Amino acid sequence: MKYKGIVIKLTKNKAIVTTEDFQCYYIKRSPTICVGKEVEFTGKEIIKKKHALVKLALSAACIILVIIGLMSFTGIIDINNILYSPRVFAYISVDINPGFEMEIDYEGRVLNLVALDDDAGEILNNIEFDKVNISKVIDNMINELKAKGEIGGNTKDYILISSTLNWKMEENNSEIHEKRQRLDIIINEMKNDIENRYKADVYLLHADIEEREDAISKGISTGRYIAYKSLENELSIEDVKEAAVANLIEMLEKGNTDSIYRRFESSNYRGYYIRTESFRARISPYVDPIEDSIFKIVPGLAAADCISFESMNYPGYYLKHENFELILKKYEDTDLFKADATFRIVPGLADGSMISFQSFNYPNRYIRHREFVLYIEEIFTELDKKDATFIEIKVE
Repeated sequence: MKYKGIVIKLTKNKAIVTTEDFQCYYIKRSPTICVGKEVEFTGKEIIKKKHALVKLALSAACIILVIIGLMSFTGIIDINNILYSPRVFAYISVDINPGFEMEIDYEGRVLNLVALDDDAGEILNNIEFDKVNISKVIDNMINELKAKGEIGGNTKDYILISSTLNWKMEENNSEIHEKRQRLDIIINEMKNDIENRYKADVYLLHADIEEREDAISKGISTGRYIAYKSLENELSIEDVKEAAVANLIEMLEKGNTDSIYRRFESSNYRGYYIRTESFRARISPYVDPIEDSIFKIVPGLAAADCISFESMNYPGYYLKHENFELILKKYEDTDLFKADATFRIVPGLADGSMISFQSFNYPNRYIRHREFVLYIEEIFTELDKKDATFIEIKVE
């Protein structure tokens, strides 16, 4: 017999589903299941419960859900505010060939951990995660995989991590901006911790809520789905599902090596461009030679999903911050130089159709002009946002 119902709650390994006749059932949780989704299942998939109290509790939950639905329909309450969980700050998908997804809070503590495939399910049973810091949980994952001989041999291991901020439509830009800053701090700390402790290459990707939902509907991790969107001219989604993480990361890094030249115009001083002058960075009009305002945009020296600015007329020289001022300096093969010269492109702080540049190692600071000189600074006011927003211009 087939059943059809709506998922009303998720636990570690199970989903609670309510049917049209107000019955509730436990079924096995799968990667494609999410709260609010309509699912079909058979009697074989129902997890039997022996205690009458459990059945009574489930029935009560269904009745409450129906009441909430009626109240929402009549406009008495907003069901979106009920289904939205303020505790879940972000979703982090981790692919180490087994795949996991974690729900974390604002402090970076894990609230829930879901296996995205059968291999991950075996590992998950041995991991304590409730309210544990995300870096510690991943550390435990890696140790479990090493114990099983899945990773940790003589070759480097590869980890694909995708982060998705959980936010409500009614939140304003400043709230979302602050949360994104916080998420970047959590993710970068986690990446650094993994790479410092293990022989591993961590590749970071970012997704929005819609992309995560698309990934769930296609039965694939968010990280692999974002990789698919970048590689869809080369691989089918089935290929991406089956591909080794190392191969995906290699293809993503290869795809990011194409050199492009750009100029960047100030959003609030039109006709003024980012340029170098006496090895300092500033904005000014009438740049001569124009090459002083043209940069080769290359994969970030410290992180491939970011960018670095290489000077067109001084090859091998990069924009970097020093004492929070932006300067042009010859490449140095040090971790500090690479981090100081790496930036993340984000939607423009003053205008989402433009761009802003977030410092890699100071994620609460952005490139902005002040008295026509470029710095990385924290952004507070509307003027700050305008000073930190630029128009990207392709150079043929």
